[in-house]
Amino acid sequence: MDNFSHHKKLKADTTSTRTTPIGVLLPLVSVLFVVLLVCTISIWFSSTSPQFSDSGVSLQIERGMSVQKIADAAEEAGIVRSALFLYIILTYTYDPTRIYAGTYRFDEPHTVYEVAQKLARNDVDMSLLSLTLPEGITRKEIARIAEERIPEFDTDLFLELTKNNEGYLFPDTYFVPEDFKAEELVNLLAETFSTKFSQYSGAVASSTLTEYEILTLASLLEREANDEQSMKMVSGILQNRLNIGMALQADASIEYVLDKELQELTPEDLKTDTPYNTYLYPGLPPTPIGNPGMLAIQAVLEPLPSPFMFYITGNDGQFYYAKTFEQHKKNIREQL
Repeated sequence: MDNFSHHKKLKADTTSTRTTPIGVLLPLVSVLFVVLLVCTISIWFSSTSPQFSDSGVSLQIERGMSVQKIADAAEEAGIVRSALFLYIILTYTYDPTRIYAGTYRFDEPHTVYEVAQKLARNDVDMSLLSLTLPEGITRKEIARIAEERIPEFDTDLFLELTKNNEGYLFPDTYFVPEDFKAEELVNLLAETFSTKFSQYSGAVASSTLTEYEILTLASLLEREANDEQSMKMVSGILQNRLNIGMALQADASIEYVLDKELQELTPEDLKTDTPYNTYLYPGLPPTPIGNPGMLAIQAVLEPLPSPFMFYITGNDGQFYYAKTFEQHKKNIREQL
């Protein structure tokens, strides 16, 4: 009888100390609820549109762009909040390889799902005008092209707003609406330059030239050379001259101030007394003489070292280099 009673007591005591299932589940359910809430809020935030410009936003997709670059560009333009979220939707919901190159216009806020759908169905804005601005183009030439392409474009205002911006207006092909304003074009060119040029921030910081000098020399290269190789060679030669205080003797800087084509310059033009005459005044001209592209900028930062001090372009389009003035004169006699 006593053993039986003792056994029942032990059994009762063991049962009384066991944790109940509800006590275990409550903290777990709470954690899961918080995690679910955070995930829901994150997905909602990422899928909604960021603060949107009243004038709308355009997304330019170029041939060969990866899905990741497309998503990054959409986030950078303020079309979506999360490039990662757009990337996931495009990759796992649609066939991103079938997205067409072109300009996609967003005139009002869209969720990330709607943005992905617009891209996937190739809803390219065909009403935009194309502005093709070649490398080395001057701000005056930009104004002329814009005036020809954009109805009611205010050329005078554009020139006034860019009077100190030569060199900082990035040359490229742009797609803009028909009512694009001069102020908007200035901002577009300047912002594109800032984005493109930022990739060279480290090289610029370590260069012996200032940012302005880099752009000025790059603008000369656009006119003095004609491909990547010749740009790097001519860059090295002009920097050799700068290092010893020798005049650059670049016809392009006189062409700029006289508003003439290179082939139209006369011997008298080369005597024109102007700070842009690099025959009379050693060093770089006071400002860039155009708006350089990335190849010319890179050529300034990565010149080809050589012992040469002179160069000419022959009638055959080839470049001929010389260490001495005597050799340079010989090249001129033989090639021109």
